[in-house]
Formats: sequence, C-alpha cells, structure tokens
Amino acid sequence: MKHATTTLFQLFQSFGVFSSAEIEQIIQYFEYKSYTKGTIIVDIGQVNDKMYFVENGVLREFSYQDQEQDLDENEDQTITQWLMSENNFVYLVESFLDQKPSTIALEVIEKAKLWVISKQNMDKLYLEFPQLNLVGRLMVEQYLKKYEIYIGMLRQSSKARLDWFYNFHPELANRVPLKYIATYLNITPSTLSRVRKRLLSKK
Repeated sequence: MKHATTTLFQLFQSFGVFSSAEIEQIIQYFEYKSYTKGTIIVDIGQVNDKMYFVENGVLREFSYQDQEQDLDENEDQTITQWLMSENNFVYLVESFLDQKPSTIALEVIEKAKLWVISKQNMDKLYLEFPQLNLVGRLMVEQYLKKYEIYIGMLRQSSKARLDWFYNFHPELANRVPLKYIATYLNITPSTLSRVRKRLLSKK
C-alpha cells in the first residue's frame, strides 16, 4: 500500500470507518501536487471546483481592502480571512458547494504539497463510500466550531487576539508574514508590532 504512510491516509484511518483497502481506493481519486509560494490557486471571480488537503505548507483565504479606505503605507492591500496549514482540508465553501464565482481568493503563502480532488470526483466518492458522509459532517462541524471561536476572538482586545493566535496557531507564528496576521486579527500592523514586542519582552 504505497499511500499508507501519507498524512491523508492516516487522517482517513483515524475516523475508524474505512478499511485500509477502502482508503487506498479513495486516495486514488486524489492528485498529489506541489505549489510554489505566491501561487493563487483560486482567484476572485473563478469557480472553486477542487478540494485540497494540505500535507505541507500554508495557505490563506483573502479578499481586497476597500479601495476608498485610507490605508497606512505599511498596511497590506488584502484582508486575510483564514489561514490553513498541515492536515487541513481547504476549499472556498460557497463557491465550491454552489459552483459559482468566488468572492475570495486562495493563495499559497509557503511552498505547499497538496492532495487535490475535483468536486466531481468528490461527489462520486460520496456515492461509492456512504461512510464518507459521516466524515464530511464531522469535518464541517469542526470547521464551524473553529469559525465560531474565531468570530468571538475578534471581539476581544488586541492583546487577547494576539494571545489567541499564538495559542490557536502556534505552528504559524514564524511562518506567516506579520501583515497577514494583522488583517487576520483585524488590527493595524503598528498595533500588532507594539503588542507583539510587549508580549515578547515578558518571556
């Protein structure tokens, strides 16, 4: 079983509803691909017709700042809306499910190795392996839980938001540019820099 040591194989195995042979069959529908830093996998206006599993690397979902907004010269022109690293499935929910042009983009911000499957093949797998519906439901539940926590975090102080980031995304602290972290936490780059220095000085 050539895929038995991959993180994707191990993830499916962790749900305990598939045999090793079934997981091998499922993974045959995926394509293993490498992406360089800066690659826009799905741009705004494009239809997200594929789902991605991150074996290595970091991706972000982003939109563009309001052009009429008065931005600081050091402030990013984009708004990072979500960050994804290893062992996560990634897709732009509305565009993928409804197969319509996306209002947000998906970008590789650290060289990535991804398992890729088309929506068409994903739908085939749901029919061929009904237990995948359980896996899909569990993944959606985890995503909604994380998103609810994220929304609650945005109502906290700048310090609390940065504390949350270090606790919730410890693996990303030194892998994501600060300008992306700032918009992800909805704080200005200058505030982020100030709070970050204060936190680091206490360690």
